[in-house]
Amino acid sequence: MPHLVLFTKYPSHITTKVVEKVLEARKKNLFPDDESIQETLVRSAGKFSEDGVRMLSVTLVKEGKLEEALNEVMKEMAYFSEIEGFESSIEVWATYQEGFKAYGIELP
Repeated sequence: MPHLVLFTKYPSHITTKVVEKVLEARKKNLFPDDESIQETLVRSAGKFSEDGVRMLSVTLVKEGKLEEALNEVMKEMAYFSEIEGFESSIEVWATYQEGFKAYGIELP
């Protein structure tokens, strides 16, 4: 059950546009959470820096649901991609159990 780690970044001067887009998506329920595919661990953590705004979210993907989870996240990021300056990336991270298993170590 891997983690999906989503990173987004955008210049601080477009924060209002991004927030408006988030509120629009929520109002229309465009991207409802589907706990049968993935569990949200970190909905949204933000950081402001000289590079603008950086956001992070993390989900735990259910067994056998990686492709579905990736498709859902990509749809959501495509929705925001029309905002000039908005960038995102998705990374698949192993759980520590999966990492140990790769080294032949089984946890009790």
